Amino acid sequence: MCLLLCACGGKQKPAQGPMPRNTVSTFEVKPATYVVTETFPATLTAHSIVEIRSDVTGFLETIRAKDGSAVKKGQVLYEIDRSRSMASYDQAKASVSQAEADLAQKQRDLERYSNLLKQDAIARQTVEQASTLVKTAEANLAAAKAAQARSGTDISHAVIRAPVNGKIGIALVRVGDLVSAGQTTINTLVNEDPIYADIDLPQSRYAEFKKGGQQRYFIVQDGGAVYQQEGKVLLINNIIDPQTGTIRVRLTFPNKEEILKSGMSAVVQLKYNTADTALAIPSKAIVELLGEVKAFVVDQHNVVQQRNIVRGPIVDSLLLIRSGLQPGDRVVVEGIQKIRPGDTVNIK
Repeated sequence: MCLLLCACGGKQKPAQGPMPRNTVSTFEVKPATYVVTETFPATLTAHSIVEIRSDVTGFLETIRAKDGSAVKKGQVLYEIDRSRSMASYDQAKASVSQAEADLAQKQRDLERYSNLLKQDAIARQTVEQASTLVKTAEANLAAAKAAQARSGTDISHAVIRAPVNGKIGIALVRVGDLVSAGQTTINTLVNEDPIYADIDLPQSRYAEFKKGGQQRYFIVQDGGAVYQQEGKVLLINNIIDPQTGTIRVRLTFPNKEEILKSGMSAVVQLKYNTADTALAIPSKAIVELLGEVKAFVVDQHNVVQQRNIVRGPIVDSLLLIRSGLQPGDRVVVEGIQKIRPGDTVNIK
């Protein structure tokens, strides 16, 4: 038996048309002037901080300035007992008298021997020895006078004076305590007018700050209050920190009312106007991937391109762009998740 199988033709699938285009929204990049406000963490440092120490050893005899008081340069702060210094001075003075007498005796001997040598009544060697003894006596006298001068300095340094204008803190010793030369810290003198604020900038900003411009600097205190006195750049450090890639900038602020204190943590607020050629885009147009910052741009044929950009500070809802975009570029701000470079899109 022969079976005839007839295959019935199935329905053919219709040919697929082109994929539909994604629709995106764009933002046109236009040059403009912006008012930028940036903030940087800062540490406040006094204009000068001096640890008050004595360079003579002795008991603290008198306190002439009250703790916490404002003092002037040269003002007497403390007095150390002079009895040790006076004893050393008297001993040094006696040594000077002794050395002077010895030198005078050696000079007379040399003069007498020299006269005898003229008469061939003495050996030349004796005269030469006498001359050497005179030189030795002169050196001994110079050493004795130096010791006396040093002892006199110790007496004057027993009176400790303020090296700079400022305010002293709480004394660490009291009357009767033994003060060791160069070791015991008696108090700390601080001058906080002006006061310094140190901030760390990325090394990429070095040229910008070195050039200067119309930047204005303010300090934001705890609670958000802005210190009313405006600051200025005092100096930019001469090295880049290799660990952080930052450079330190020191600002100076008037502080006559002593509102700011050394050691405070604060925030420095930087304000400036950009050039009229500055470019900015909405922050939501930024794409960050593996440490790179990118944006999608639609060209004149509505084809998507990807640009690497260097971003700057935020201005209101916009983000300043330092490089990577040109005036007239159309940057994708909505629909970013649906597109990739090379896609042709519709513009909403």
